[in-house]
Amino acid sequence: MFPAERLHVERFRPVAKTFAPDTAFEVTCVRSGQTIQVPPDESLLDALTYAGHPVPSGCREGVCGSCELTVLDGEPEHRDDIGAPAGRMYARVSRALSPRLVVDL
Repeated sequence: MFPAERLHVERFRPVAKTFAPDTAFEVTCVRSGQTIQVPPDESLLDALTYAGHPVPSGCREGVCGSCELTVLDGEPEHRDDIGAPAGRMYARVSRALSPRLVVDL
């Protein structure tokens, strides 16, 4: 058993932010050629998972980075607290500013 006095736990929470209302967009997975509709009330992560393209995710809040995707075309709306590098986005919290995104899946 691990000694309790040696255990260190950190929990992170996203900073509260305000965004425009969610709108529908589509995402094309370049490797499969499949285009998936993402409705306003669903995350990109969930839409991809339901369509058979599961993406790893840890926190589901935009603070861990495990749901990172490579964006090949389109303009993502970054809603994460990490600061996605150019050409990347986090599927759980981010959406699209353009009507369509193309991702490397």
